[in-house]
Amino acid sequence: MRQSSTIISIETRGRGLTELTARVVTWVRESTSLLGYTLYLALHTIGLVFLVGPNLLIAARILGVAPRLPLSPMRSYVPIMFLGLAITVVTGSVLFATAPDGFVKNGVFLTKILFVALAIVALVPLIRELYGAGADPDAKPLTIRARVLTAATVAFWTVAVIAGRLTAYSARTVFETVLVVAALAVVLGIVVVARRAQLHRAASQRAAFGMHTAVKGGE
Repeated sequence: MRQSSTIISIETRGRGLTELTARVVTWVRESTSLLGYTLYLALHTIGLVFLVGPNLLIAARILGVAPRLPLSPMRSYVPIMFLGLAITVVTGSVLFATAPDGFVKNGVFLTKILFVALAIVALVPLIRELYGAGADPDAKPLTIRARVLTAATVAFWTVAVIAGRLTAYSARTVFETVLVVAALAVVLGIVVVARRAQLHRAASQRAAFGMHTAVKGGE
């Protein structure tokens, strides 16, 4: 008898929670208040900024765009990134629940979700590679694995963010945007390669100058 009462109580609470969730989602979808859909969309964007922004700063250092940035102080960004991830997941779930049928049938939205997942899968081992076991990333050379994971996170976040922005647009707009982004990616790649080559030449010249000075000093 007690077991039956417990089961009924659990089912009642479950139905109550489901009804409450449905009411909240309906209010978010239909309300004209700034505390409704607008607030959740804004928080979703803020969560992405907290998550992706520090990732891009770390990437700028590792990929040679900003080689003088120290990595060790960026360890403090890690909790902010995971806070951003939590905000993004919670608000994204609410926004998805406002129109699940439409989102599930939207290929651009599914692309966004896929690349967000890929970015997280690459980001977690990158953080462990840089800051695991109290390591100081500025005290040792960066590994190839760290560089590959960093490049992957940048590529995945780029696709995810663009796909998120294009979710509500037509196929033609999506296609044109993809072409523009591809062209920009090629230009950015050329800039990064040129920058790394410039830094490598400068380092070689300094090394050669140091050897020349040492030879002259020994004569």
